[in-house]
Amino acid sequence: MAELIEVKLKNLDKVIKETLSRIGIPNKKEKILYPSCYLYEQDGKHYIVHFKKLFMLEREDAYDNMCEEDIERRNAIIYCLKQWGLIEVDESTIEPHNKYVFVLPFKEKKSWQLKHKYNVRTLHNEEPKEE
Repeated sequence: MAELIEVKLKNLDKVIKETLSRIGIPNKKEKILYPSCYLYEQDGKHYIVHFKKLFMLEREDAYDNMCEEDIERRNAIIYCLKQWGLIEVDESTIEPHNKYVFVLPFKEKKSWQLKHKYNVRTLHNEEPKEE
């Protein structure tokens, strides 16, 4: 249902990852943001992937609960990244891209809590931080 959308990076991957961490579903009352998509690399290619698809890529027994709204949100996020000059993508692969997405301004990031529904350390091959 939700194929991978390949993108070409026009900026550093850490910039794109940080930007994606500020785009998602907000709880404005409690100032919590749930990021929707992540930068995924496989075989030297880059993709912007909805977190639900990441579960399916990681586990064979993962439940496919992606809906059309998830796909539209992913496409809208990819479109934003393209418009901001962070990536290149064939726009015909992200139709439609007219879905509203919430983007947390960088200057407000410290006053919000980011809650990932996917373990981003696994995705980015990071070691857990020592407490």
